[in-house]
Amino acid sequence: MPPPKKVKETDAIFAQMQQTHDDAQQSPTVLRLSLDAKATINVGPFARGGRTRLGTEAADHDFKPTGTLTPFGLLLPDHDELNLYFTSTKVSSDFIVDVLDDWWRQAKERFTAVKELLLYLDNGPENSGCRSQFLYRLVLFARLHQVQIRLAYYPP
Repeated sequence: MPPPKKVKETDAIFAQMQQTHDDAQQSPTVLRLSLDAKATINVGPFARGGRTRLGTEAADHDFKPTGTLTPFGLLLPDHDELNLYFTSTKVSSDFIVDVLDDWWRQAKERFTAVKELLLYLDNGPENSGCRSQFLYRLVLFARLHQVQIRLAYYPP
């Protein structure tokens, strides 16, 4: 298989991301967070042929789930810490900022020196830098908690 084609724009984005990462690691007032949703999963009485001590009956197919959940992770790469949240609806701009707000309210006492949150994002439709609802909610969050927010987007 031939090596993938290099795209100079993508290389430039990754170089900028590396510089942003390096700068943040040098500053005790910057906390790096990576935010990302994963594929929606079906919830129901499904089994993959495993054994159970309880003798639970399971559906033999997962055609009709009783519900769905979308996992959303908030990762602190410098602390090897992952926080998982789940939503039964689509991940939205409001959901992302609500998760960030909930997490920050619980964690800010651990990070008293932090003045800036550096958010690594994938530039999905719900957290795009052009998504006005996302940006609006982040501004409200930053004002409420008196922190600066910096967005760092990975290339598509």
